Amino acid sequence: MELAVEKYKVENEPYYLPIGREVELFEAAYAGKLPVMLKGPTGCGKTRFVEYM
Repeated sequence: MELAVEKYKVENEPYYLPIGREVELFEAAYAGKLPVMLKGPTGCGKTRFVEYM
């Protein structure tokens, strides 16, 4: 079975402006294989942050 991954491939890096240490903390959690829960109001950038990471 061949997967059509080309249509899901990210061509351009999503724009994200880090505000604090969220990138460093996310990378540390990833390295430690720890889950991360993002919580915030609608439109605050949770999805954009995950796309950036």
